[in-house]
Amino acid sequence: MAPTTNQVYLMTADLEASVEFYEQSLGLRCTERGDRSAAFDTGPCTLKIERDFDEGTLAAFGLSPPGESRGDGVVIVLEVADVDSVYETAEEHGADTLIEPRDVDWGRRMFLVRDPDGYVIEVSQPIEE
Repeated sequence: MAPTTNQVYLMTADLEASVEFYEQSLGLRCTERGDRSAAFDTGPCTLKIERDFDEGTLAAFGLSPPGESRGDGVVIVLEVADVDSVYETAEEHGADTLIEPRDVDWGRRMFLVRDPDGYVIEVSQPIEE
C-alpha cells in the first residue's frame, strides 16, 4: 500500500482567529473542536489547526518553536467547486488575498490567500475544457 497523507497539521498563535478564517473566509466545516485544536473536513486529508505548544513539549518531540514567519515556504492547496465564489466570500470577510482568481498554465483556476498565521492557501479548481 502506498503512503497517503492523512492530516495536514498547522500550529497557530490564535486558534479563534484561525477557526474564524477557515470557516468564514474559506467555508470549511469544522468537524472537531477542542480547547487546543480544531479539525476541518477537507476530504481524505484533515486540516488540523493546533494552538502553539510550549517549548518543553516541542523539545520532547524534537521540534523547534514556530518563528515569526511560520508560514514562509508553506502552501496548502484546497480544491473547491467554485473558486470565484470562495474568493468573493474571502474578500467579504477581509481575508488577506494575495492574487485574484486566474487561470494558470497547468489547467487550474486559482487564487492565493494568507491565513492569520501567514500560511498561504491556494484555493483552486480544475479548468473544464
